[in-house]
Amino acid sequence: MKIIPCFSFRRFCYLGLIFIQFSYSAALYAAPDIKITGLTSELEANARAYLALSKEACDAPQWKIKHLFDESPEQIEKALRALGYYQPKIQKTLTWEKDCWTTLFDIQLGAPMLIKELDIQLLGAGAQEPFFAELLANNPIKVASVVNHGQYEALKSSLQAMAEAKGYFDNHYELRRLAVDLENNSAKIQLHLQTGNRYYISHINISENALDPEFSRKFLQIKPGEAYDRTKILETHQLLDSAGYYKDVQLKYLRKKAEDYYAPLEVKLSNLPRHSLSAGLGYDTNLGARISGGYKNRFLNESGHQFITDLNLSLKKSNFIMEYALPYDDPLKDRLSFFSGITYENTTFVDSQKVEVGSRLSNRFYGQLLLSEQLKFVAERFRNSNSDPYQTRYLLVPGIAISNVRAEKKGMYLDGYKYLLDLNGAHRSVGSSVSFIQSRFNLKMAYSTFWGGSIIARTDLGATAVDAFENLPTSYRFYAGGDNSVRGYDYKSIGERDASGNVIGGRYLVTGSLEYEQKIIENWSIAGFIDAGDAFTSGMNIKFGAGLGVRWYSIVGPVRVDIAVPTDNIGDVHFHFSLSTVL
Repeated sequence: MKIIPCFSFRRFCYLGLIFIQFSYSAALYAAPDIKITGLTSELEANARAYLALSKEACDAPQWKIKHLFDESPEQIEKALRALGYYQPKIQKTLTWEKDCWTTLFDIQLGAPMLIKELDIQLLGAGAQEPFFAELLANNPIKVASVVNHGQYEALKSSLQAMAEAKGYFDNHYELRRLAVDLENNSAKIQLHLQTGNRYYISHINISENALDPEFSRKFLQIKPGEAYDRTKILETHQLLDSAGYYKDVQLKYLRKKAEDYYAPLEVKLSNLPRHSLSAGLGYDTNLGARISGGYKNRFLNESGHQFITDLNLSLKKSNFIMEYALPYDDPLKDRLSFFSGITYENTTFVDSQKVEVGSRLSNRFYGQLLLSEQLKFVAERFRNSNSDPYQTRYLLVPGIAISNVRAEKKGMYLDGYKYLLDLNGAHRSVGSSVSFIQSRFNLKMAYSTFWGGSIIARTDLGATAVDAFENLPTSYRFYAGGDNSVRGYDYKSIGERDASGNVIGGRYLVTGSLEYEQKIIENWSIAGFIDAGDAFTSGMNIKFGAGLGVRWYSIVGPVRVDIAVPTDNIGDVHFHFSLSTVL
């Protein structure tokens, strides 16, 4: 007698269990076959949506399947009528095979129902309003087109919704009818909307809060005497909500108090806390461990003046900034501020202490497009190496800057761009130790791919015309290298060097980067990149860095960890760590 080894018997049993499991799963998840012929994909999809049979499984009781099968022609006819086919011929069969059921619906559509007459009228005070004319011009229902009940219902609703949004609250249909002629396969649509009179804003009541009502009125996009317009009221709500002064905003049109179609608009506002404190801890490879703190007084007075301070401390670079801001004219777009600040930087290649005071006028145009003009006085003490003596320079610097940001969230990534164009200068004849003019352009773009990745590109360009470069303070010289410049090199290690080999910065700056990120799991991605650039005065010598990285998209922004090497010495490995925004 042959003995079957124990492990073979176990394997046999194991394979048997797998077979039973697959057989059970196939029976459990088998789906009935509902075949529909003679229809376009759009008509078939609508027919299946109406079919109650499509919700049943193979193990449904036969009596139920037969009952629903008998009702199916009526459901299919209703689905086809909705899209303009009123006289279909339907042949149907129902069979059971292998513990499941199958149906076949063979359909002859017949002629479509065509719109022969379209009678749409606007009556009353709003008959000539351009917004109604625009809505009707974009209406898909035309003479000789196939009847579509969904489009008809949508047009009825959109006309009344437009009337409501524009203040025609007493609107009603005097006639609304879709009539069909089965013999001639033709239809007639009649919609007669009586708009009634339009309602207007009599006056605007602003509730008492910490700010002057006249200041709050500057955010209003609608004025007393104007016609009611829901779009303008929503815009007003959004502006008040984003102003930075209010935590709760309510706007209510009191139509029940209308007299001769004029009613008040009530604006209820409650303020955010006057004082705001912030604090944070961070680390990056450029500056090491960092501590930050801030204080903001949201409204020093009822005119919305603000006081803001920011403190950032690290062993290598620290700064403290104070700003007094005055909104004026349009408080969301126009801002005058007075500021002062102290900056300390002591890294391998830079040793500088700077004090500055000045004023800035900012004007916002078209979304995030910002134009800023400023004038500041700068006093800076600096040296280029430990062996050099300190120098102190004084500058009176007028400047102008244009910036813009456009971005939208697409899944885990941001799509969009940001740029900054900055122009500054000083002259010896006007309170300065050196004459110069300097321009700088920074651009960053990010675009997601359809396969779950993101392409990120950036460039940073700068140029300086100066009468004596040795007198130019460190903060106005160009350097490259580091987390947000050319990875694979130390922070500000790329620049013109003196005879002793010390990095002294340059008059010109050219850097660029191309990076690709690919999502691997939720909130995590890997990246590959190549950076290039130089900061120079006499001759450009582009340095290249390349590497790989990991990104974690936390609630406070992307955490970036990179390993990079300079391409001329791949053994010189640099680690870069930072927490920063994508744009």
